[in-house]
Amino acid sequence: MLRRASLLSCGLLVCVLALAFGSVRAADEPTLEAVVAQIVKAQGGEKLKTIKSIKTTGKLVFGGGQAEGPLVGFVARPGKVRQEISLGGAKLVQAYDGTTAWQINPFTGSSKPEKMAEDEASVLMDAADMDGPFVDSARKGYKLELAADEELDGTPVHVVKVTNKRGKVETYYVDAGSGLILKVRGKEKIRGNEVEVETLLSNYKEVNGIMTAHAIDRLIGGQPFIQIVFDRVEYNVEVEDGLFRMPEE
Repeated sequence: MLRRASLLSCGLLVCVLALAFGSVRAADEPTLEAVVAQIVKAQGGEKLKTIKSIKTTGKLVFGGGQAEGPLVGFVARPGKVRQEISLGGAKLVQAYDGTTAWQINPFTGSSKPEKMAEDEASVLMDAADMDGPFVDSARKGYKLELAADEELDGTPVHVVKVTNKRGKVETYYVDAGSGLILKVRGKEKIRGNEVEVETLLSNYKEVNGIMTAHAIDRLIGGQPFIQIVFDRVEYNVEVEDGLFRMPEE
């Protein structure tokens, strides 16, 4: 669940993987269906269907502490997202209303709302999927493939390759014991350049029966880029629909 919330901040996620086994798997090896069920259960199971909106508050830290500022994010059904980041007295706003991805970015010298470039918009659109790729995968156009298990910093993990309907590929590393997502690895275009991005999720806490990551680190090319730390995560808050719409100039 909190992977979407995390993406609110940068909105901001592939490496070459072993292909999922195409033959009959050994009896003690997990199936894709079992791993997906474990992930959904770990995230909250049936409780996910009761969530209509999410509000996150916290801080965003750039470059290992070179700069930081408060962060507020909103996600609402169906497929809407907004994030606000304040730095040095200026506020960056990025939002998607289910149709149009837009931003107000004073750091580019403009205070007017403008449509986002396709590469940036795709990241925001992914963040608007509140449930993520493991809930109703086929209906939403996701293709899932199970690769061989690995270890991540000594923790056994299931590895799932996820391809969305736009062809974007991400690899999920899932704690084999708890079913919690620990890492997402993929490629994104930033300012026209394709880069490898890793998202690390940690400090999971239970909020309204839903396991929620309260710390998210994003690395670009293996180097720290941003860290998100949530002070508060709220579910089913009142959110005005106009918050997501692009304002008129």
